[in-house]
Amino acid sequence: MSESPVIDDNLTAVPKEIVHLRRSTSVFITDWKRLGPGDFTLTARWPAGAVGHAYDPRVLTQTIRQSGLVIAHAAYDVPLSHQTLLHDFNFTVRPGFRVPTDSPCALQIGIKVSEPTRRGKNVSGLGMDVHVTQHNTTVAVANSEFGWISPAAYRRLRGEHLSGSWNEWPLPAPVAPHSVGRITPADVALSATEHPHRWQLRNDADNTLLFDHPVDHVPGLALMEAGYQAANAVFSPASFEPTGIASAFGRYVEFDRPCWLEAEVLPSPGVGLTAVRVTGVQDEEPAFHIELSGPVT
Repeated sequence: MSESPVIDDNLTAVPKEIVHLRRSTSVFITDWKRLGPGDFTLTARWPAGAVGHAYDPRVLTQTIRQSGLVIAHAAYDVPLSHQTLLHDFNFTVRPGFRVPTDSPCALQIGIKVSEPTRRGKNVSGLGMDVHVTQHNTTVAVANSEFGWISPAAYRRLRGEHLSGSWNEWPLPAPVAPHSVGRITPADVALSATEHPHRWQLRNDADNTLLFDHPVDHVPGLALMEAGYQAANAVFSPASFEPTGIASAFGRYVEFDRPCWLEAEVLPSPGVGLTAVRVTGVQDEEPAFHIELSGPVT
């Protein structure tokens, strides 16, 4: 068994460009190494205070996303100019996973990559199994399917959506932050409707953890965060800590028109666990769904 990674305050993160971010402070991956064909290890560092005492799903999913991008670009030569597609993203977290509040948190990430799919000379798809450890203890496992398309193909796919204005969409009022497990209004991804288990998606560009830079559609990680908040809202004021999340994305979600989130409590998947299915609907068509399970306390 390998030793836990040691935090080095002088260790710099990978270049922000390789993980498609504008802010260096949002980069969590510090280094990577190839162990064998399709087998990689990476080190991540979460700043103290960034996630509080309990783990923050936004930081965990961002870390896994960054890990996949580092491997794709550095090990499989996916061009930085190609657009990333997120088809599905599933992960399980060890119950009670906590991080320190007074010092940075070091994580070791192992990734096994399935045989890549190719379009011409370029890799167009990678399936990844991810294993995250802290102090030699498994804290999360994940699997995800990433895809990439060329700039020309993306322009054909998105068309007029590429010319939309950034951060000029209507921003409905947020629900109370504490009801969705958040602290500030800018962190809130939901706006109330007249139905208790139905909300309007709220895309606040001041939330730089989810909206690091202008994009032409709502990012998948922002939709996962909205699903997390919807599940919390269902059980508020009780606390919901998801230990399993499965998500699938079928259509792009646009900024310029409403997207509605609908939550349904599912049969219990196990003793002491509760499950919720959150479906995102835009233009009367399902766009994504997220299933979350975990204890309610």
